[in-house]
This record gives sequence, C-alpha cells and structure tokens, in this order.
Amino acid sequence: MSRAELVFPALVLVAVAALLTTGFVVLQYSWTVIAFPFGAGIVLAVLCLLQLASVLWRRPPMPSAEDPSDQPVTASSVAWILALAASLYGLGFVLGPAVFLLVYFRARGFSWRVSSAVAAGSVAVTWGVFVKVLRVLLPLEPPWMS
Repeated sequence: MSRAELVFPALVLVAVAALLTTGFVVLQYSWTVIAFPFGAGIVLAVLCLLQLASVLWRRPPMPSAEDPSDQPVTASSVAWILALAASLYGLGFVLGPAVFLLVYFRARGFSWRVSSAVAAGSVAVTWGVFVKVLRVLLPLEPPWMS
C-alpha cells in the first residue's frame, strides 16, 4: 500500500465535505440550489470511503501478479482514444459515444445484445439525464454541421 492510495481519497473526501458544509451551512443555499451538488458530493464521499476501506483491508498482491500500471501504452489504445474523439466530432455528443461504445464492445468480442444495450444506455444517459432532466446544453448535432 502506498501513501498516495490513502492520501488522495482522504483529501478528496475532506475537500468535498468542506465544500458541502460551506454551501449548506455557511452560505445557506436553499435546497433547490444545493440538491444536485449535495447528492453528487454524497456519492463521491461514499466512493472515497469505499476506496479507503478497500486499500486498508485488502490482501497484499501475489508475487507473480503482473502490475497493469507497468504495461506500456499501445498503439491500439491510442487509436481507440482517437476514435472516440472522431466519433464525438463526427456524430455529436449524443450519438457519438453510443456508436463508439457499440463498435468498441463488438471489437472486444461482446454479443450484439450486450453491445446494443450499452449503446442504448449511453443514449439514455446522455439524452435523458443530461439534456432532458438536467438541461445541459450539449451540442446535439455534430460540430461540423453548424
């Protein structure tokens, strides 16, 4: 266990707690203003606590296990990142990630059903949650069309 595995999540946890306390207690924001940041902060705090718990209570790695951080960056991983950027530019922020995920999951050997479900989930989250519920102004058409 390295010190960074404990210090970074702990600092994030303290920063989130300080921001939530400041917004809710000191600045006295109303619940309608603080509801989404409060919910996101609670989720982030729980994730930090789970990370800290997993670091503190995990078994030491097996000596024969290969550390994935030692693996070099491959050309295929760079190509997938560039493909994601191209799909976002070419198809927009709603359909681009969905098409990318469909192609990526199919290339990794997943079935059409799983790949399609992940792509549909991507559209549902992007369109339903961000555009409709949260009213985030995402560019719906590709940037080259405007």
